[in-house]
Amino acid sequence: MKKQKGRKALIILSDGDDHGSKVTIEQSISSAQRADTMVYSILFEDKEGGGFGGGGGGRPNVGLGGIPGLGGGGGRGGRGGGPRPQQVEKGNGKRVLERLAKETGGSFFEVTKKQPLDKVFDRLEEELRSQYSFGYTSNQTNATGFRRIHLATSKKDLIVQTRDGYYGAS
Repeated sequence: MKKQKGRKALIILSDGDDHGSKVTIEQSISSAQRADTMVYSILFEDKEGGGFGGGGGGRPNVGLGGIPGLGGGGGRGGRGGGPRPQQVEKGNGKRVLERLAKETGGSFFEVTKKQPLDKVFDRLEEELRSQYSFGYTSNQTNATGFRRIHLATSKKDLIVQTRDGYYGAS
C-alpha cells in the first residue's frame, strides 16, 4: 500500500484467529503504519460452527491468505509453511482485530444479529465519507523512528479518532 497515493484504507473481514501467520501482529501494525494505511477490521464469526461456503471449523472462508498477521499462506486463511512467530489462541481474534484497527487509526466492527454485515458496511462507508485529514510539519526534521501523536478537541459532541503515531523519515 506504500506505493498508493492519497488516503489509504484496508478492510479486513475475519474471525481474527491466527491460522498460520509468518509475521507477528506487531510487524503487521508497523507495516500498516509505515504505509500510512488505516485498517478497518470486521469481526465475522460463525458461532454455530457450521462454516461458510465449505470453510468449516467455525471460521469464515474469506480468503485472507497473504495478509500479514492474519492467516498467511493459502488464499483461504490456509496453513502456510515455515516459521510461525505469532500463535494467537483461538477465541483471541476480537482483541487482535481491535488492536489492529486502533493502532492504525481505523475502526473495529463486529457482525451480530442486531448489526448484520450490510449495516456494518453502511457504518464503515459513512465513517470513511465523514473524515477530515490534518497534517503538520514537525520541527524535529532529523528524528527517525516512531513518533507518538495526540489529537483532541474541546467540543464534547465530536469524536476524535486517530492513529497512535507515525514513523519519521528514515
